Amino acid sequence: MLYRAPNSTKWEKKSWDWALTEIAKRVKATRDASFEEKDAKGVTVNRTQAIAHIGSASCDNEENYLFVKMQRAMGVVNIDHHARL
Repeated sequence: MLYRAPNSTKWEKKSWDWALTEIAKRVKATRDASFEEKDAKGVTVNRTQAIAHIGSASCDNEENYLFVKMQRAMGVVNIDHHARL
C-alpha cells in the first residue's frame, strides 16, 4: 500500500501489516483520549464520541450486524448506514 505522512510530498510503500497496526494504534489512542465513563449528571455511559462509523450498502445484514457490534464494544455511539430502500 502507499502511505503519505502528514505534511509530506512523498508517497512511501508500506506493508498491510504496518497499516493495520498503525490503524489499531490510532483508534486506541483516540478512544483512550476521548472515552467517557460517566456523563455530566454522573450516569454511566462508557462511550466515545470522537469515533464514528458509516455502514455500507454493499454489505448484507449479517456483515453490518457484526460491524455495529464491534463499534458498540469499543463504545462508539455515532453509527449510521447509508443504504437506500
